[in-house]
Amino acid sequence: MIVESVLLKQTQVPVQALDCLTGSGFRQGEAGSLADVDVDYASNRRQEVKEYLECRYNESGKQRVFSAGTYSTMKLKAVIKDVCRVYKVPVSYVNYITAIFEDDNMTWTDLFKLAATNKKVNKFVQDYPQVIEDIRGLMGQPRSASVHASAIIVIPNVKDDEEVECFDYTPIKKVDDILVSELDGYSIDETGLLKNDCLGIKELAKIQSVIDECNKVYNAGITFERLVRGGLDDEKTYRILSKGYTQNVFQFSSAGMTKFLMDMKPCCINDLIAANALYRPATLESGSTQKYLDCKRGDVAPVYLWGTYNALHSTYGVLVGQEQLAQMAREVGGFSLGEGINLVKYISKKKADKIHAMKDKFMSGAANNGCPKEDAVLIWEMIELGCKYLFNFSHATAYAITSYVGAWLKANYPTAFYTIALQWADDKELPLIMSEMEECSSAKVVPPDINTSAEKFFTDYRTNEIFWSLGKIKMLGTKAVQYIINERAKGGPFKSVENFIHRIFKYKLKKYEYWDDADNEQEAVRVPVNARHVKNLILAGCFDKVSNISAVVERYSILDKAAAELGFKILAEDYPDHLINQHYFWSMQQIEVCGIGQIDYKRIFDNSYCHHQFKGKLSYSTVRKALDKDSEGKKITLCATVTEMEEISYKDKKSGEKKHICKLHLQQNNDLIKLVCWNDFYVENKAELRDIKDKIIIVSAVVKYNDYSGGNSLNTYKTSRLFTLNQQDNGSTQK
Repeated sequence: MIVESVLLKQTQVPVQALDCLTGSGFRQGEAGSLADVDVDYASNRRQEVKEYLECRYNESGKQRVFSAGTYSTMKLKAVIKDVCRVYKVPVSYVNYITAIFEDDNMTWTDLFKLAATNKKVNKFVQDYPQVIEDIRGLMGQPRSASVHASAIIVIPNVKDDEEVECFDYTPIKKVDDILVSELDGYSIDETGLLKNDCLGIKELAKIQSVIDECNKVYNAGITFERLVRGGLDDEKTYRILSKGYTQNVFQFSSAGMTKFLMDMKPCCINDLIAANALYRPATLESGSTQKYLDCKRGDVAPVYLWGTYNALHSTYGVLVGQEQLAQMAREVGGFSLGEGINLVKYISKKKADKIHAMKDKFMSGAANNGCPKEDAVLIWEMIELGCKYLFNFSHATAYAITSYVGAWLKANYPTAFYTIALQWADDKELPLIMSEMEECSSAKVVPPDINTSAEKFFTDYRTNEIFWSLGKIKMLGTKAVQYIINERAKGGPFKSVENFIHRIFKYKLKKYEYWDDADNEQEAVRVPVNARHVKNLILAGCFDKVSNISAVVERYSILDKAAAELGFKILAEDYPDHLINQHYFWSMQQIEVCGIGQIDYKRIFDNSYCHHQFKGKLSYSTVRKALDKDSEGKKITLCATVTEMEEISYKDKKSGEKKHICKLHLQQNNDLIKLVCWNDFYVENKAELRDIKDKIIIVSAVVKYNDYSGGNSLNTYKTSRLFTLNQQDNGSTQK
């Protein structure tokens, strides 16, 4: 209460409350159980919350805090495999049949529907009728029990004037010293207990890490609360979201949501709240999302039915939140707030009889309030349709504020934001983050340096250089990295690769014959760094600065020195003469061992064996240029690496024939684009496309705008050409 009073004194904003008595509106079912309480915490601090609850409520030696249990149930594939094992049906045959089931949530009836159209499933049903009969009673039964990921229950201290513990409400078991109910989270409601979903959210931990970094480096004095109370109106924040710079912003980083924000051009927190509530499959399908965009952009004037302006004016006449529905039911139909909440529940759960009773009450209340009958009918239709997909504003608001804080940190402290983003990112996210960072900030990622880099991404804020993580280098584990960092801290910077080897291997100056020579157990324990680690550090560029090399091709000389110190020679087959002077070769080696490296794709294209096929016909383009809006409709030639290939089948609408297309994910350093290979092109080049992942290609394609991603992609056309390159091709053709 003290905290609440202080906050009220700070804000001094009067709040008008209307009809706060919800009655039994929030109570569910015959037992009248309360709604769940959902609170999100930083993922790295959730355990602290649980420990606090136990310390706070497990007083006087009583056990009042426990976790809810959860059960996994028997699904079709698992049931069939288990029952077939009893009847000794051949395992290979069972695996073959269950592989046909695309949906593991199929019911017993669905199995027979599939058997009616699939001869192999039909034969299995006919051959093993007893198996089919026995699985019927097992499907949906509990298979295994575990601990609910978030639900924590705190019981009252007293029940019926007697002191109680958790054992008086539900059967309890102990799992790894944690008290867990035998009842699952859904069944806890029936005991009359309140379920608290304490969720650990990684994004909150990331945001707090960025805030801590800003305060440490810039002495910014930022807190999450201050940002929320700061007006939520920072122009730079909304500008970067409108431009599509949404990577690593909570809830906003997907391709579809990014396009939605670019179309919306948000300018206030209400827009972000609406975005969280509107960008969902059901609202997209209903047309509400597009209607909101049209009204916000001024393309269409919002229309308000009788009495709906107060509820819908903030969303341009579009029904977005459950609270709006309850408000319309109150102001138009004369409902209480509790009745409005019940209305939402009845429609969402499709309780036809109760909905019908509510409709009569609504129409009667609307007539008494003076609402025209035709408007009342349309409003009721809006309510019935909306209840199927509406999101609650309280949830959307919490998410929108979290998104705003993340975007604010990106807009105002980009180097700190991207440092933390890179530290938390998985390998697939790294190129997208680095590509965006180059476009909207002065920060840049540089190769690892043996005297600067740390286990995680380390930033020099004086130059805005983010040094690549030593932990991201292939085969270097935590122990090896920590050993190197400890030696650097103890003995000072390494002066050369020879100095590095002498200091790191001082306990085992063993002479190797090759990179992959094994170490005995005693040596490995004492020194967790081996020859392969040294090679990968060199290829990653860790010794470029200390060795004063000016080009990546000079890394061969560093390798040669390291090999001499370690006692073996470099094999010519690993580093052929025609490749060791090629920039491309060493960049590819760097990318292979650590994921970072700059390849000169234009140079590869110019010196490729197929260059003459495109000369004078199409202009060469980079991925970044192809992504530019002005490039739409142009036919280009592109050289890039294929990072992913996916085949998609579809049914031709005209002929009914089954056809295939192929999507290639192309990468030029940190820039990414998709190439759609249409059926004719895919059939013609299927042999090459089948094994194309991780290869460099040269392809001609047309740039087209993609409505889903909100950006350009590449498409093959009738005379498109595709050539696959390998290291031998590039080495032999480059000058």
